[in-house]
Amino acid sequence: MSVPSYSPENISMLIRIKTKKKHLDEVIMEAYKTIVVTHKEDGCLEYRVFHIDYDVMIFGTWKNSMALELHLLLQYHLNLVEDFLPPLSKKISTKIYKELEPPITALSVQ
Repeated sequence: MSVPSYSPENISMLIRIKTKKKHLDEVIMEAYKTIVVTHKEDGCLEYRVFHIDYDVMIFGTWKNSMALELHLLLQYHLNLVEDFLPPLSKKISTKIYKELEPPITALSVQ
């Protein structure tokens, strides 16, 4: 994994999971297991898991759309989103985003 920096080629993915109450810990642990292997992917710039209440969010950024497309085809990702999560969740949504150009940061608004 490289240090995240802006490039017009960067692409981000956001997976939002509304878990069933009794499965929150399971969903968090399975999502957490994907962090280390995803960080090892060529092209992964950032990959993190967040949660509040029964909502879990997986956020990642890749150096280009091809790197993200490769991630989406990896077996551990497919197992997570197609097999493991659906029976434990009320709703799953996946969105792909490109960053606004140029990026607005704390340094650019001073």
